[in-house]
Amino acid sequence: KLEAKDKAMLEYAENITLRPSEVDERDVERLKQAGWNEVDILDIAAVTSYRNFITRIADALGVQLPEEYAALRKDYVDSLMVGKKLL
Repeated sequence: KLEAKDKAMLEYAENITLRPSEVDERDVERLKQAGWNEVDILDIAAVTSYRNFITRIADALGVQLPEEYAALRKDYVDSLMVGKKLL
């Protein structure tokens, strides 16, 4: 079971990923209330945004995961390459 602090972080990361134009100061305040400090929040935003950037670049270039990734959990593979299938 996830701790409330971790759950707040994951919800924030999901919002950055799926609804970036809707993220606002209320989201940051929820993270602070959950126990994250401003440096932590910057790190969460930066890492999440970087991962989204890499995924979008890979998608834009048509990069696909090699077959050996098929042995991994489907939800993990899906999170690596949004909308792409294994080679």
